[in-house]
Amino acid sequence: MPYCRRCGNCESLASSRFLPGSPTAAAPPYGLVGNFSQAGNLKTMECQGASLDDAQEAFEQPEIYFDTCPNCGSQDIQW
Repeated sequence: MPYCRRCGNCESLASSRFLPGSPTAAAPPYGLVGNFSQAGNLKTMECQGASLDDAQEAFEQPEIYFDTCPNCGSQDIQW
């Protein structure tokens, strides 16, 4: 199960590869966020800056793409 070594978050991880879809003040901080089940499987993705092709690649290889904790910003992710 993937989790953040700094804060322990295991529910969602973000990808640092994709910028947010909108440069406004209310924009989400990441262009792609993956939501994980308690078993560590990728359940859903919030795609707000990545293309559908990029999201498909991230779904197929989440350990490569989801490298940032959206809660604390750490990139110390355990897979």
